[in-house]
Amino acid sequence: MEDSAANINPVALTFLAIMSLVILNAKRPHAVGAVLVTAAFVPLGQNLVIFGYHFYFMRLLVLVGFARVIMRREYARFQWVKADKLFLWWVVIGFLCGLLRGPTAETFGFVYDSCGIYFMLRILTPDAEDLLTHLKVLAGAAIVMACCMSWEAINHRNLFSVLGGVPESPLVRDGRVRAQGPFRHSILAGTFGATLFPLMAGLWFQLRRRRWIASVAGIACIVATAASGSSGPMLCLIVSVGGLGLWRVRHRLSLIRKSIVFGIVALALIMNAPVWYLISRVSELAGGTGWYRSYLIDQAIKHIGEWWLIGSSHTAHWASVENVLISNPNSMDITNHYLVQGLDGGLLMVTLFLALIWRNFKTIGLAGKEGNLPLDKMLIWAFGVALLSHCAAFISVSYFDQIKVFWFWLLAAIAALAPSSHGSETVKASVESEGVAAAVSG
Repeated sequence: MEDSAANINPVALTFLAIMSLVILNAKRPHAVGAVLVTAAFVPLGQNLVIFGYHFYFMRLLVLVGFARVIMRREYARFQWVKADKLFLWWVVIGFLCGLLRGPTAETFGFVYDSCGIYFMLRILTPDAEDLLTHLKVLAGAAIVMACCMSWEAINHRNLFSVLGGVPESPLVRDGRVRAQGPFRHSILAGTFGATLFPLMAGLWFQLRRRRWIASVAGIACIVATAASGSSGPMLCLIVSVGGLGLWRVRHRLSLIRKSIVFGIVALALIMNAPVWYLISRVSELAGGTGWYRSYLIDQAIKHIGEWWLIGSSHTAHWASVENVLISNPNSMDITNHYLVQGLDGGLLMVTLFLALIWRNFKTIGLAGKEGNLPLDKMLIWAFGVALLSHCAAFISVSYFDQIKVFWFWLLAAIAALAPSSHGSETVKASVESEGVAAAVSG
């Protein structure tokens, strides 16, 4: 057990114990809140090492979460929706392709993390009304995160370093501090703020009282994004603001989508370089390493024969030595989450990933038209904007730490808005009311 406790900080361990008790004993929304708070404040470096296997805090909380679900039989209320099935197929394909390439600990970890976190959150979020509690918890987390990241940017000291897993001194690039908070990279910390911003804007419309919470949290999201000192999150924030602005022309989205597609095709025809080098052009204005993002897509397409079937674990020969990971000399630095899908599971996994995103956009559209959810339509729209913001982030960074928890939570939250996920409860309530009426009349 000495090795098992080697990577555990006493403060973090106490925090884990408290959050575990909350998950086991609190109401469903607060149990999910405990998971989100842990992901927001505990660096991924905190883990138990038993027989060489890493049990990160989030993996331990998944066990606690499912223990609660089984003891309380909360799985009985779970209703499958199309997005759930797509998610499961996405995981299955990734797992099978990983086995075919040669199984590793990461292959099994991918299945445990993805299915464990997503379905735990899905089962614990059967009602759309629960999402309001989740958002209030995230609002508090955003405020604390912004304060800590601001301190880090000003004083050059990461307060989360006392928990382990992140460096005490932040990275400085071109004279600018890149605060990272509890995340393993500043881009991921900024992405947390940028993708959460639209949800705080939507929460403002939902709350009739105490709107100041959403207002302060929205400002905190902007502060956290700026403190990261990264251009990718700033562009995601711009996407979020633009997406919220489209609310007034939501009835013309079909025309807007067609115009965007037409514009991309037109640019592809007139540009000398491939159309994805637009990322490089935008980066020249906003700063950052947009050229590398464009180059990465270019190399992936040129080497598609190596990964289209079951993915590939060897990409170091795609680029020069300086772009190869020190931690993995077989791989270059893949800073594109869409390409990660291809390298993990070939074209089929990419297709399922895109289908999952498309399905969730469609769910939001249907939920906005229903009118029987306890959520303001602007908040439902905000979930779609948050999804769009994540899609923009995927172009410039691959998700590799606790940011995945917030991505899976968003997918689970949108699935809770699906008609079939709450339709059965409506039917059940209708049947029960009719039975009571019949009994009274009888």
